[in-house]
Amino acid sequence: MHDLGPFMTWYHHGWLAGYALPAAFSAGLAWVGLVRHSVGKGRLLGSWRSAALTLAVLALTGAVGIAAGLALPHLAKLPPSAAGLATGVTTMPRKRQDDTTQPYVKFMTLGIAWFRERLEYRMQLDALSWCDRFLDGFEKSTQLRVFVHELKNYVTDRHPTAVKTITNLFDAADKAMINALEVQTTTDEARREVHIAWMREPTDEEVFQCRSAFGEARNRCGDLLLYAYVHGRRTEQTELEALRAKALSSDAFHSAALPQQRRRFSLRRDLR
Repeated sequence: MHDLGPFMTWYHHGWLAGYALPAAFSAGLAWVGLVRHSVGKGRLLGSWRSAALTLAVLALTGAVGIAAGLALPHLAKLPPSAAGLATGVTTMPRKRQDDTTQPYVKFMTLGIAWFRERLEYRMQLDALSWCDRFLDGFEKSTQLRVFVHELKNYVTDRHPTAVKTITNLFDAADKAMINALEVQTTTDEARREVHIAWMREPTDEEVFQCRSAFGEARNRCGDLLLYAYVHGRRTEQTELEALRAKALSSDAFHSAALPQQRRRFSLRRDLR
């Protein structure tokens, strides 16, 4: 039997102190910094691309922590874990005067700052793509009005300190939807021929005006939905989908204001 005592001692102490602890400290603090920085901007794991960028930032930060931990003993008598801790702190977000990182900063951080910029950009794209997919299926301004009204109440209940911001987003969406309804009504009246039971086909200009007004209304509704996405949680996905299904249903204008009360009434009718 060979004596594995020295080997096990190196494995448990040299590898742990020289590699694992610096990487864990730096990557852990980098994760905390990313989470704090992403508040109100999007979701770090909103898509596989953003998840890959997040892992790249953590991996690079861990590698820098290991390199710094191995180099520091030659420069000062500091434990490698302290190097990993310091490296993680340097990756935490700081206030900048502009939105772009200077080239020398990208070089000094070994590409970490570049990956962080790409991650923030990807989170914004993920949020916008999610909102576009969520609004697919809305073809009428009346459907949007029902949905946005319910969405405003939903978001206000969960973010009572942001009532002013939510109200401004709702007012802009409601104004755009009213304009879309007016454009559609005006177009329908112009298409009606006297003494004819049907309407003529819309002109290209009428089609453009209706689609343009509806597109603007859809975008303004998307602004409020975007707020709900970036400030909400993944667990709220089911509730938002329920609001969407309610607005797209055929009896959207006949349902009760409170979904809970509507379910009670339906149960009573079933019992009868």
